[in-house]
Amino acid sequence: MHPSDSFPGFTPLHAGEHGSLLGFRSDAPATELYDEAVQRQCAALSLLCALSGSSNLNELSGEPLSGCMQAIRLLCSDAAGLYSAAWESVQQNPA
Repeated sequence: MHPSDSFPGFTPLHAGEHGSLLGFRSDAPATELYDEAVQRQCAALSLLCALSGSSNLNELSGEPLSGCMQAIRLLCSDAAGLYSAAWESVQQNPA
């Protein structure tokens, strides 16, 4: 991940998306990036658990269920980007 030229100190969350609105501080340590990724992954898992425990899941209309699936997709995508950034940070700055 490389800092954006237009926003010094800002790294896009996903490589190659320099126009991205989401990102993280370029100086964020790997542990901080990892912790943020874990939070997003836990949120996605919690949403999946809530949906799987619903007795009337078949009664949900398409729109709310679609919104839940979109939330899960976004959380997982963000977590993947943060895990990747944490790994790159560890590779560039070994302890």
